[in-house]
Amino acid sequence: MAKGSLCIKAGNGKVSAAQMIDSSALLQSGQVEAAQQRLAKDGYLLLRGYLPTARVSEARAHLLKELCKWKPHSCTPEGTGVAGVRDLGMLQRQDLAAATSVQHVLEAPELFHLMEDLLQVPDVITTGYKWLRAVCKGEFTGVHTDKVFLGRGSPRVLTAWVPLGQVNIEDGAMMVCRGSHRMRSFAKLKAGYGQTQVGKDGTQSGWYSDNGADLAHMISPHAIDWRSTDFQPGDILVLGMEVVHMTACNVSGQIRLSCDTRWQPAEDARDPRLSVWHTIS
Repeated sequence: MAKGSLCIKAGNGKVSAAQMIDSSALLQSGQVEAAQQRLAKDGYLLLRGYLPTARVSEARAHLLKELCKWKPHSCTPEGTGVAGVRDLGMLQRQDLAAATSVQHVLEAPELFHLMEDLLQVPDVITTGYKWLRAVCKGEFTGVHTDKVFLGRGSPRVLTAWVPLGQVNIEDGAMMVCRGSHRMRSFAKLKAGYGQTQVGKDGTQSGWYSDNGADLAHMISPHAIDWRSTDFQPGDILVLGMEVVHMTACNVSGQIRLSCDTRWQPAEDARDPRLSVWHTIS
């Protein structure tokens, strides 16, 4: 385990974490197999600058403009949250996720091609439903795996977590427990929580815990390798279905805009809870 250099408010607790490994160079140099191997080993791939910054900035500007119209007392046009505001409910606004400028990011051709490469298939599909989030100060996503939300279809589902603008750790950045999907010490978690299924809301109903430090009580502390980083516009994070992850608690007051997108081979079975799937346009 790498020695943690970051002290992060992980939900309702604190954990020590190390910087994520940047895998951008692997894909830039055409080393797709090496990227696949790292994803299989670590459970995640951090890809810096994978999407055009201007496109991400346009999507962010549109979302903030619409958020200010929808909930005018929630934040400034620049994305600073108003003190005390919580529960913005962006998941309900699938119309915003479907806006043209936002779709150009969340269903970018670059993402389709990336997933085709990582999954080694000619065609992939992505869920029409997007887990779009606007996270206020004091909010976070608890410890979970994505399998409990999308485990009734293909076993080859990948998540692309897309920060819509700069997301620093203190804004509520993604945290991954590196290698947790393949370690024997996580077998009890996988045999219990990891095999359960919940609704599609992607909220607290599917959490293992609201405290990232809780993993150390169930699993050997030496097996816990939390990773996080500051994200810039255009960065993305690819996650496997069974890797344990969460987001840091937003302690900055900036509204964290991000979206979870799900991808799988077009030929595979589809989770019946999600009826709309998109192909590359």
